[in-house]
Formats: sequence, C-alpha cells, structure tokens
Amino acid sequence: MKKILICAVPFSDNLGDGVIAASLAHIAALKYPQARFELLDIAGRQGFAEDNLRGGGAFRLFAKLPSLLRSLIVFLYCLKGYFLSWRKNWKAAVDDADLVVIGGGQLFCDVALNFPAKLFLLSRLLRGKKVVVACVGVTAKWSFWGRFLVKRFIANARPVFYATRDPESARNLHTYFKVPRTHIEVVPDPALICADAFSGELSAEKNWDIGICVSSLDALVMNSEYGQPNATSSARFFAGLADALRAKGLRVLYFTNGASEDNRVLEEIASAAGEAKPAFLVPRYPDELVSLISACSCIVAHRLHANIVAYGLNIPSIGMNWDKKVASFFELTGRTHYLFDLSPRAEKLGASVLDLLNDGQPDRQRLDALRGQVVAGVHALI
Repeated sequence: MKKILICAVPFSDNLGDGVIAASLAHIAALKYPQARFELLDIAGRQGFAEDNLRGGGAFRLFAKLPSLLRSLIVFLYCLKGYFLSWRKNWKAAVDDADLVVIGGGQLFCDVALNFPAKLFLLSRLLRGKKVVVACVGVTAKWSFWGRFLVKRFIANARPVFYATRDPESARNLHTYFKVPRTHIEVVPDPALICADAFSGELSAEKNWDIGICVSSLDALVMNSEYGQPNATSSARFFAGLADALRAKGLRVLYFTNGASEDNRVLEEIASAAGEAKPAFLVPRYPDELVSLISACSCIVAHRLHANIVAYGLNIPSIGMNWDKKVASFFELTGRTHYLFDLSPRAEKLGASVLDLLNDGQPDRQRLDALRGQVVAGVHALI
C-alpha cells in the first residue's frame, strides 16, 4: 500500500471532524506504516480557517428559507465549486491513491443536500478505485433527492466494504440505500483513540474543574434528526450554567469546538460577562481542541465529538441530547444517566457535575474494549 486517501471534512471549522480524520490516519498507519496518507476535504477546503456560510448573518437568512430553496442553493454552490476548482484538486488526489477511505463522521446525512451533493460529485472520480466506507453515521431523515444522490454515489464508487459507527446507522444504510446488512460492519468512532493520535498534545495539568462546550442551539436543532424546536437563548443558557457552577467554587472554562456559529455564541457571552470574566478558549486546530479538553477534569457538551474526545481521554462528560447520534454514543458507553435534554435547568446540570466529579473517571475497561474494536474494525476494512 503506497497511498491511502481519506475523504471527509478534515478541515472543517467543526474541529471534531479533524480529530476523526487524524485518528483514522493514525489507526491506518499502524497497519501500513510505510504508506503515505493524504486528506481530502469534500467541502473543497484546502486548510483551516476558511470562511463559510454558517458564521454570520447569511446563516440566519439561509435558515429561514424554505427547505427546497435551501437545497437548490446548496446544490448549485457545490456544482459551481466542483467545476471551478474541486474537480481538478480532487482528481489529482484520487489518481495515485491505492485506497480511498470515505469517513468517518456523519457523512450520510441530508441537510439541504449538503453531503449528498458532495459525495455524488466525488464519486464521479472514484470509478475503478478501491473504495471503503469507514465508521460513518447514517441518518434516518432523507429527502427524495438526498437519497437519489447518495444512491448514485454508491453506484459510482462501488465501495467494497462498509462500516457504520453504530447499529442504528447500519440499519439506516440498509433500509434507505439497500446495502445488504451482511456487507455492513459496526465499528465505533475513530476519535475514541484520540489519546494515541494526539499523545504529544495532552495537558499534564487539570487547569479547570469543568469545561463548558458552548454551542448554537439553533444550529444544532436545524441539523437534528429529532426536528425539535428551540425556545432557549444559547448565550443565556450557557452563561446561567457557568454562573451556577462558579457559585459552587468550581474553576470553569468556556470553549467551543471551533464551529463559527458556536463561536458567535461565545462572543455574545464574553461581551456580557463584565469585569469578572471567566476563561474563554477557541481552538483553531484539532490538536488544540484535544489539548484543552485534556486540561479539564470533566466537561459538559452538546457536540458529539467533544463528548467522544473526553471519553477517549478518560475524562467524564455530561451530554445534552439534540440528535440520535448523541444518544447512541452515550448508550454505547453505558453512560445514559449523564445524558440530558437539549437545555436542562442549570441547577440540575450543576448537581450532576458535582456527582460526576465525585464519581471520577469513566469505566476504563469498557473504553479499552471500544478502542480495541475501533483498531481491529478499521484494520479489517483496509
């Protein structure tokens, strides 16, 4: 094996995606230490810190448009990117690849045709290549055109193996895309081995008792399979939680996973914090995200990969459930008693944080077993 090409969104401002890609490359390198690894971002990014639609007022306007119009805008945007620049860059990356890995992350989802369009366009260049789909999440919420485009991806790319990161995703892949259930393996999220992939970035000190991963609740709900409404101000919710925890004498860190819409909420909190400002950190790269989580004794987060990174580092976390993929991870790790709804009362969360700090680290035996499943599963795929 000379070159392995990993196709996902490794340069997304949602840095959890970068943690997945680096972890997947680390696992593959254990089997093929002499291979060359290359990352291809199917959103057309060439690196981090590139602008995107979600960061400003355009996102709020876009979110109010009818779903069909949003899908048309996204599809036309992808077509423009593909023919102006993506195709040339992607073809250069694909041509000399001995193996193309699609995954992990929630790539098989349909939010305004975003990933279906990109997977379809990429698949036009994958004919004749050895392709595997690794550790992906697969939603159950599909439009007609989303399903059509992903079916075209499967027909063009003809993956030789499939692995989803949880059993429900495996069922969805079979139900909506007719992939034979016997052809689908379940392999947990690669980010579970982040402690190895980012071993040089881990903090030796616990600088904060609790890290609060700030998110835009509106953006989460728009991407949710649940489709639940949100009547809670994101900034007010997280500021109230931090105040309740600081009142108990805990050292609190606000951070985000890097996503633009989450950073805007963090800016709103910071601007209203007054003179006694708590700590705020915005990571710019995946290693910075892993490093700051490693410096917390526990975290509270909606974002799936903030919870996965914490678990992979053997740091306890409290999750808030906005999508089935979050619930699935807490079920996998046997920690559903630390999973709450979208915006629980600050007092209730604060009490659970204290319980979590007293309980200590997660079950190391279960973590080691899951890490072993990830490595063995990915190696079997490639």
